[in-house]
Amino acid sequence: MNTYLAVLKKDIKVKKLEVLLESKEIKLVAHYKTIGVMKLESQLPISETEFQDYFISIEEEKDNLTI
Repeated sequence: MNTYLAVLKKDIKVKKLEVLLESKEIKLVAHYKTIGVMKLESQLPISETEFQDYFISIEEEKDNLTI
């Protein structure tokens, strides 16, 4: 299972996005509303171009994350 962090664009209808994610067999693990980030899990790689209407960027989660 691959884990991804995705940065949401402004004014996104989250319920509509959740339905789309579910249809693509992508699990929404967490939604950090304050910082506009979603944590996603999928067996298959997630394409950033496929979700360009919803996310600014999608990155595979790594152990070396620094802030």
